[in-house]
Amino acid sequence: MAGPRAFPSWRRIAPTMVTLAALFFGFASILAAIESVRRGDLSLVPRAAQHVILALILDGLDGNLARWLHGSTAFGAELDTFVDITAFGIAPAVLLYTLMYYGGSSFWGTALPALVIFSGALRMSKFRIVDPLRGQGGFIGLPITVNATWIAMGAFADQIFYPNRPVLITGLPGVFFLGMVGVMLVLQLSNLRYPKPSNKVKFFAPAGLVVVLLWFLSETYAAVIAALLVVVCFFYVLLGPTVHRRTTERRAFPLGSHQNEGHGR
Repeated sequence: MAGPRAFPSWRRIAPTMVTLAALFFGFASILAAIESVRRGDLSLVPRAAQHVILALILDGLDGNLARWLHGSTAFGAELDTFVDITAFGIAPAVLLYTLMYYGGSSFWGTALPALVIFSGALRMSKFRIVDPLRGQGGFIGLPITVNATWIAMGAFADQIFYPNRPVLITGLPGVFFLGMVGVMLVLQLSNLRYPKPSNKVKFFAPAGLVVVLLWFLSETYAAVIAALLVVVCFFYVLLGPTVHRRTTERRAFPLGSHQNEGHGR
């Protein structure tokens, strides 16, 4: 009987390297946000936001790559959890703190980012226990990545359209934006089912292209795309459970199938 290999195969190494890259960009986002506060320079906020979204795409790529290469492992799945809490829990929380710091918020400027981390940690713990399929059949509760995208893309668009003014967290826009953050934190811990589009190439490939455009388009066009992604997040939160339910029903009863429901002789 053959013993364990001295080193893992390249099929397992490749997805792991992508996972570590996602972890790096989550960390890079935190550093950019900290540097923004240290320098008193809001122009670093869009960079921090871009790093979160790049981590999001890499996080989706590693799982797809592992499946394509037949290199999925329990180790990779566990490592992915650390990426999620770092890049999509802590990094967005620090980014949100940065915006609220410049907006002059005191109590909620600390409390709400802390709740982002708490909700993310609780969700990931619950996810590991109650969802052994790790979202392959649909997420139980709102994915942590949705709130991360909402915060990151909102911050990005805010600072491109209104440089050096945290408009998004003040007045009525702030009530809506921060209120949605609170709603998402609750939904992350709910038992509502949400679809997982990232494991489908037809959804993942365009999303990857959008992220590339965020880096290479002019700031104005990139901000428009970021604003559209915020709108996509809103409708995913609103309609996701309905879409998942209908998708599940179609799989259970494919179009054209006939069920005997006892309508007489």
